[in-house]
Amino acid sequence: MTFAAHLAKVREKSPLVLCLTNFVTVTECANALLAIGASPVMSLSKDDAAELASMASALVLNIGTIDAGFLETMLAAAQAANAREIPVLLDPVGAGATAERLRASRRILEEARPSIVRGNASEIRALLDIGGPKQKGVDAASPEEGSHAEKDAHSLAVALNTVVAVTGKTDHATDGRKSLSVEGGSELLTKLTGTGCMLSAMMAAFVAANPQEPLDAAGSALALLKKAGERAESGLTRALALGEFKSRLFDNLAIA
Repeated sequence: MTFAAHLAKVREKSPLVLCLTNFVTVTECANALLAIGASPVMSLSKDDAAELASMASALVLNIGTIDAGFLETMLAAAQAANAREIPVLLDPVGAGATAERLRASRRILEEARPSIVRGNASEIRALLDIGGPKQKGVDAASPEEGSHAEKDAHSLAVALNTVVAVTGKTDHATDGRKSLSVEGGSELLTKLTGTGCMLSAMMAAFVAANPQEPLDAAGSALALLKKAGERAESGLTRALALGEFKSRLFDNLAIA
């Protein structure tokens, strides 16, 4: 199926995406899902999240503001999702920055059985236990790590038997057998908080709506954000107008 066909399926099915995400980007994730035609729902309660996961079309586990209680909530929701065989996406935000984030990510990998992992180059290398510069906050640590992104994504996909997407100047996605790359985008996407979290939420929606083509659906989500970013930047009335760029980004997601 084409990018347009994958997006059409999202809008036809309006998948319910449960986002257990960091509190910095809850609104951005919800609005991104609404813009592409999906339906967002969020939760902080363990019992509530598990019940919601049993009726959702996809589950996003984003560790950006992780703590012990929220990790248990994520694992309870994942258990419910796994029982129904709905896609679970792990966004290991800052996994290369602290030991706690890495421990949480590895526990999710072991217990939640995610069908998709999406991160930047540093996060993917951390999950592979490859040494490198310590990640600065949630941003990728170095251009050198980005140069290994495609290979690292493939290694992790093979190890986990799952779809892995690594984002950067060029995005890569693979299931360990087939790989794809997506060029383009806008540098301004890196100047806004939440674009990576938005992408994870959208990717979960795409895979939920196109379950027979998880890799290609993930690639379509990558392409959608890059294309929306390009169009948002091209319409700016002045350079680095970040507020205008953000509003135009949502506009372009909605009219894609």
